[in-house]
Amino acid sequence: MSEAAAVDSAHYRHYVGGRFVDAASGATFDVVNPATEEVVATAARGDGEDIRAAVGAAKDTFEAGDWSRARPSFRREVLFRAADLVEARSGEIQRLQTLEMGAPLGPELPGPHPLVTRSAWNLRFFAEEQEQAGDHAFNRDDSLLTYTISDAAGVFGLITPWNAPVMLSTWKMAPCLAYGNSAVHKPSELSPLSMSLVCEIFEEAGMPAGVYNMVLGYGREAGVPLVEHKDVTGVSFTGSPGTARDIAARAAGSLKRTSFELGGKSANIVFADANLDRAVPMAAVGIFANSGQVCVAGSRILVQRSVYGEFLERFERAAARWRPGDPMNRKTRLGPLVSEGQYDHVMGYLDIARDEGRILFGGGRPEHLRKGYFVEPTAIVDIDPGSRVCQEEIFGPVAVILPFDDADDALRIANDSSYGLAGYIWTESQTTAHYVSHRLQTGMIWINSGFDRDLRQPFGGMKNSGLGREGGDLSREFFTETRFASFPLTPRGDGSSG
Repeated sequence: MSEAAAVDSAHYRHYVGGRFVDAASGATFDVVNPATEEVVATAARGDGEDIRAAVGAAKDTFEAGDWSRARPSFRREVLFRAADLVEARSGEIQRLQTLEMGAPLGPELPGPHPLVTRSAWNLRFFAEEQEQAGDHAFNRDDSLLTYTISDAAGVFGLITPWNAPVMLSTWKMAPCLAYGNSAVHKPSELSPLSMSLVCEIFEEAGMPAGVYNMVLGYGREAGVPLVEHKDVTGVSFTGSPGTARDIAARAAGSLKRTSFELGGKSANIVFADANLDRAVPMAAVGIFANSGQVCVAGSRILVQRSVYGEFLERFERAAARWRPGDPMNRKTRLGPLVSEGQYDHVMGYLDIARDEGRILFGGGRPEHLRKGYFVEPTAIVDIDPGSRVCQEEIFGPVAVILPFDDADDALRIANDSSYGLAGYIWTESQTTAHYVSHRLQTGMIWINSGFDRDLRQPFGGMKNSGLGREGGDLSREFFTETRFASFPLTPRGDGSSG
């Protein structure tokens, strides 16, 4: 652990150049437990001065070459050690994430929590990817040999959300760092606690000081100067379309590379021949897990008309198992929303839903929870596909359920959206599955399954759901500079003699 510890019981600091430091201004902000509405900690409130210090440390380390020009096998060893430490500290990570953003701890498990396991997998996957990745060589007609060179690109700004802090952060950190770059990370101001453990883990794993830096704070105060800093090569951002547009405008002046993973209003399409014993509980998982605060949540559930009534009955029974409660209780499945602002946002949409359609169940605060930002599992029916609650991202435990007639009708409803992140298809017909998946306007599609991934596949969306793809060699393309070198060959013969 650093000589300047991350936590002195209730105060969290930036991590710059291998040290935990307070904001240069001395400013702090409160961290609120969304389950109790109580302040549980304070965090350093970063601004442009803190960003300049962090970018300076990242640039100095990058140019020194201890990481950027290190052997790929060395970077692999460090990231594998970090992955082991992430899993070893699973309990601490989960507790802090529950404290800061309300995700339930879940049942006791014999090993690390699945999201922590995924975080470690992010690190291991890209550690191996960068070591095994090859460049290309081309021989042109025995007269010219050309080969590509892929190098670390520089200092990257990583701006991550609050809804799965460590997993979504390592998804960006892992390729950025694996390919030799340095990083300045600004996590969400709503989840500043758990990332301090990752700082300690990187240090213990042997990552050189200055390779990874973290500045806590708000977007306008810390995120803007990070995006605009002249020594930042690129920005990878997960969040809202509005913020992405702002980042894109600020990055355009210096032609920074950008990668955006944004919101969604994903369709979960259930055909009449689907196995409802699987489709119904997975549809509940798809909208109630993490209180619906998931970018790929199946928030629009489309059900073929002949099984629509049966689906509604089954879905209401499935939703009853998602009883809201104290997220520190191991039996709780549904925790609070992350903040008062998010609670007001979701409750506002429930008011709109009462005008636009009918609330089948839920629709308010649980009666047994008078404190905390809790919302009942909710379903909205009798709604027009063009209504606001069908078109706009609510980001809460709120499903809209719509009937459809046939595959083309389902596609018409599903594709009538400004978003295009994910889609889910439930059918026993291979023909239907392929027909719909080829026509569904989304970046990612799951057939007869919930959210599960192969990290070699591209992650990203269409329309307002994102720009660019990350995953596998697509992440390598974003986080490296690819060039070529060429030199003439001595011909082995012109082929004209007999």
